Amino acid sequence: MKERFRQLRAFFKNTLSFAGDLVVINLLFAFCSIPLFTIGAAASAAYAGMFRTLQKKDTGLGIRAFFQDFKGVFRQATAGWLLQLLCLFILAGDIWFAVVYSEPDNKFFLIFAIVIAAILFFAAIWFYPLVARFKNGFGTQVKNAFLIAFAQLPRTLLAFLIWALILGIPVLVFDLFVYLGWFWLLCGFSLPMYLTAKLFRKTLKLEAVEEELEQD
Repeated sequence: MKERFRQLRAFFKNTLSFAGDLVVINLLFAFCSIPLFTIGAAASAAYAGMFRTLQKKDTGLGIRAFFQDFKGVFRQATAGWLLQLLCLFILAGDIWFAVVYSEPDNKFFLIFAIVIAAILFFAAIWFYPLVARFKNGFGTQVKNAFLIAFAQLPRTLLAFLIWALILGIPVLVFDLFVYLGWFWLLCGFSLPMYLTAKLFRKTLKLEAVEEELEQD
């Protein structure tokens, strides 16, 4: 009986600790993303926190560790985020040209922009965890993000689906967001990050994958 009670107490303790990690990381990510151009650095710092959570490393509330990670990944992650925005801006221009400007619609530009945007999103899903996990040059991180995104396509598609569902629900079902807005405030970003980190964890820690990642 005592052993069962001890296990139950440990379960509740671990659950509360996990929930606390999600809330703290979500709030830190949201706070550090306010300038917008820092979203990439905030995402990589959040992923670093998620890896610590998965490894069950005790860092207290994790606030200090988050800001240390934020500082460490700032240059690479911010450069990646701004490059991503630039590419998406160009692709948005292609879509506008294909749909609004062209008569009739230019299907080639439309399909091209959609395909390239999907590839960019797939690579971005891996880029920020890679920056959080490995110390490589910027060009190497970008190259590896594209290579692994397609080498691990099933995981990439599943992660993309996780993000699309969790972030798409408040857009598609606004009434649900009104009633459950607290959910996105507390873990709307940290939960998909945790699920993504858990999905990618074995891939990023496999020796075969680490050996293939190019070093400076």
